[in-house]
Amino acid sequence: MHVAIIGGGISGIAAAFYLAQQHVSVDLFESENQIGGRAGSDFLQERRVDFGGKNIGRNYLLFREFARAYGDPAFEYFGINTSQLVNGRIVSISREGSVWLNLLKIIRLCGFRKGITRLYPHIQAILNDRSQGVLCSDYFRALSENFDHLALDRHLNQRCIERVIRPITIRMNGAEPEECYPGNFGSNLALALDSFEQLTVGMYDLLNTFVVNHRKDSSLRILTSHRVTSIAKDRDKFRINYLHGATPGTESYDRVISALPAYSLAELLQDELPEASKLLNKISYFPVGIAIVKYRDEVFPKNRRAMVFERNSPLSNAGAYGLNDLDIVRYTFSGKASRTTISEQSSPEKVIKLGEKIASPYFNIKENPKEAFVFRYFTKGLCAYSPKHHLLLEKTDHLVNSLSGLGITGDYRRGASIEACFRAAKECVEKVIGDGS
Repeated sequence: MHVAIIGGGISGIAAAFYLAQQHVSVDLFESENQIGGRAGSDFLQERRVDFGGKNIGRNYLLFREFARAYGDPAFEYFGINTSQLVNGRIVSISREGSVWLNLLKIIRLCGFRKGITRLYPHIQAILNDRSQGVLCSDYFRALSENFDHLALDRHLNQRCIERVIRPITIRMNGAEPEECYPGNFGSNLALALDSFEQLTVGMYDLLNTFVVNHRKDSSLRILTSHRVTSIAKDRDKFRINYLHGATPGTESYDRVISALPAYSLAELLQDELPEASKLLNKISYFPVGIAIVKYRDEVFPKNRRAMVFERNSPLSNAGAYGLNDLDIVRYTFSGKASRTTISEQSSPEKVIKLGEKIASPYFNIKENPKEAFVFRYFTKGLCAYSPKHHLLLEKTDHLVNSLSGLGITGDYRRGASIEACFRAAKECVEKVIGDGS
C-alpha cells in the first residue's frame, strides 16, 4: 500500500510515525521548507528556539512513545508558574508552591456560584479518566448537547471566566471565552490539570532526528516545499497534484491522509466534496503572533516566570522560554485586542516594543538591552472548533467516507495539543489501514 500524507505539522508527523509502524510506504507532503508546522523553529543568535510544542505534559503518553523512538531525549521540569492582575494585585499560581494554597487561590479566583461548583464536575471527569480530556469525548459530547447553545462565557460566572477561563482559551485557542463553547473546553481543561516538562534538546532536534532517520528509509519520503493543489479519485487510485516551487507534478496513491488544518482541507475539497468543504470552513481559527526575545540580563525572578494580561491588552501573555532561560521572553499576542492592533503586515520590531511596554512594569525589561529576537505571525494559527463540534465532525466524516481510503486528522479532531494530535492521527491511521485490508 502506498499512502500520501498532506501536511507536515505535528499531525502529519504523527500519522507518518504510525504508518511506519505498520511498514506502509508513505510520501509526506509539506508546503514549507521544514516540517513541524506551528512547532517550527528559528535561530536566536546561534541557538535554535521553537515557536510551539515546547511544553510536554506528563500525560502525553503517545508523544513520549514517539520521542523514545527517535533518540529518547531527556526532559527537564518546567511546571506551571504564572501570574495575573486581580483588582490591581498580582496573584501567582505555581506548581512549586503548596497544592492547597494554589487550590484556595483558584477557588477564590472562580467564586462559587456558576464558578467552581460548575467547573468541578468537569475537572473530576478528567481526573477520573484522562481519555475524557479531548474533543468529542463521551463526557464532553453530553455537555455539548446540553450547553453548546451558550457560549462559554454564559456557562460560567464572569469572575471565573475572566480570571481562570480566559487565560486558558486565549492561550490555547487565540479566542475569547465568548468565542468558545462548553463542549469543547475539556481539551483545554485537561492541559490545565497536567504538569509539564520540556525537551532538553528542543522540538527541532527531535524532529530533525525523525527526518534524518528516514532519509535512509525508502518507505518514507519527506517532501518539503511541495504544496498539494488538488486531490481527486480515479477508480481505485487517488491522484494528487502538487507544485514543487513553480514545477507542477502528479502522483498516484492507494490511500490519502489529510493532516491539514480544517480551512486548508476545505480548500482542497471544494471540487471533489463541496458539502464537506462548507462544513470544514465553519471551524474557527484565530491569529496569533509570537516573539521570542533574548535580553542581556535575566528578565524573570525564578518564582514568577509568566504573566497573563487583561482583556484590553494586545499582549495576552509573556513568559520565560525555559526554567533556566530567564533572559529569554516568549511574548504571545492573541485575542480580540490583538486582532485590532497587529496583523501580518505589522513590523516585528514595533510589535515587540508594544509587548515590552505592556510587560515592563512587572519584569526586568525597561533598562535591559535586547540582544536578538525572532518573530512569527500566524493568520490562522489557533483552532477554536465550533458549537456542537462532534455533530459537525460526524457530518463531515459521513461525506468524506464516500471517498473510501481518504482519512482526515488534525488539530480540529481531538484538540490542538501535541498529544491530542497524536491521538487523532493514530485513530485516523487505524481507520485508513482498516479500509485497505
